[in-house]
Amino acid sequence: MLARRQDHPRAVFAVAIGAVVLSLLLVAALTTVYVLYGSQLALSQAADSFADTLTQVALVVSLFIARQPPDAEHHYGHQRAEPIAALVASVMIGVVSIEVIREAITAIFAGHAPAMHWSLPLIFGIKGLTKVVMGVVCWRIDPSEDPNPVLRAIYVDARNDAVLSILSVVGYFGAKYGASSVDAYLAIPIGLWIGWSAIDLAQDTVPLLMGQAPSPERQAELEEVVCAIDGVREVRRMRIQHVGVELDLDVHVYVDPDLSLREAHAIGRAVERRLIEEDDVTHAMVHMEPEGETPSSLMGESLSGATVPSHHHGSEKQAAEG
Repeated sequence: MLARRQDHPRAVFAVAIGAVVLSLLLVAALTTVYVLYGSQLALSQAADSFADTLTQVALVVSLFIARQPPDAEHHYGHQRAEPIAALVASVMIGVVSIEVIREAITAIFAGHAPAMHWSLPLIFGIKGLTKVVMGVVCWRIDPSEDPNPVLRAIYVDARNDAVLSILSVVGYFGAKYGASSVDAYLAIPIGLWIGWSAIDLAQDTVPLLMGQAPSPERQAELEEVVCAIDGVREVRRMRIQHVGVELDLDVHVYVDPDLSLREAHAIGRAVERRLIEEDDVTHAMVHMEPEGETPSSLMGESLSGATVPSHHHGSEKQAAEG
């Protein structure tokens, strides 16, 4: 078996752990403000940070699970753990959206001002600033349009919290200077925006769980990789699916029909090794076929003409050299 590189950089792990620690600190600070001054605004923010903590713990656990090698019950590994956790995060973000809108409508009809204390804008500002930093760190680690689902979930959550923190500061000063409902009116469109971000995150995550193929451009790149191997004459029926954030690839490779089985096997092995070198390919199954034939006509016929199944073999990345 071929060696498998670690799929999740330490930076992603560090960001996930950092997000948990930050959320716990915010829960402690906001709860303290609520206990001392009775601010419902601080309590709602503390509840939001606590929900963030639970979600981020799930993301950390998913990273750990996804790093585990294939076993007797999971032959293709545990890569789906990451998008599952990201999907859970999207649900939690959706719940936050509903709660923001509900609280805003309640505040508009209740018409009472929240408890005021100078510590409120300070703690909200600190929360907003730290979340902005967290979002920037996520973007710097992976600025691509298709980032790691765990990293994207942390980024979306940080972005939403930063906006809500700014809104809380606006609400504080609005209430302080006689416009106590300004934050409630602003919260409704922001709640809708957060709801949209939850749907957007889910739409990006579900295809990874459903085995969707990569983009046509990526498929063409992988086909070019195979065609570049010495001895490969043609590539047909390349089928690719996502297994979590990684790719499982099945391809029919056509070679000179006069090659011996040993020579064809060597070419197939070379194709597998080259595919596994790609960062996003975790498993490759290569079927060797003689040029000029179709897969359907080769059922039960090998390269040498003997009545055995057409030659195929597969390789996959493993957690350790094997």
